[in-house]
Amino acid sequence: MTHGSAAATEVARRIWQRAVGDSNAPEDVAVAATRMCTQLRAGLTRWVGAMGYRALIDRALLLARAEHQALGSLSCHGQDEPVTATAVRAHSAAEVAIGMVALVAALVELLGRVIGEEMAVRLVEQIGMKRETETPSPRGVVSTESKGGRDARVG
Repeated sequence: MTHGSAAATEVARRIWQRAVGDSNAPEDVAVAATRMCTQLRAGLTRWVGAMGYRALIDRALLLARAEHQALGSLSCHGQDEPVTATAVRAHSAAEVAIGMVALVAALVELLGRVIGEEMAVRLVEQIGMKRETETPSPRGVVSTESKGGRDARVG
């Protein structure tokens, strides 16, 4: 996998930091990775549908696994907690954390090819920054306005 955009990597780091907090404990890293997958699945499925999410996450996992073997059996399709716990034991909490950041960065980049990087960053960031009890809502998550202006309307 080539190293992607700074924006995708930065949002991935912020989301991971929000998910794991200040802990490096293996149990916390496993729980954070599972929570992150759950939030991304719930939020992105609302926007791109179940099959769209599956295509995006499968491709992002393929890209991230090339450099991060700790993601080996992670699917992000649900019920990932036993898999993430095993990955942390087999590799390390640090390797899983680095892999999760790479996974989210790859996901942002792939989504950015479809909807543009700025919108992909904002969408994934808002989904990933939700509290555990919040459900992403399609209304108000992403604005179609660019920074600095609105599209001109003809008519």
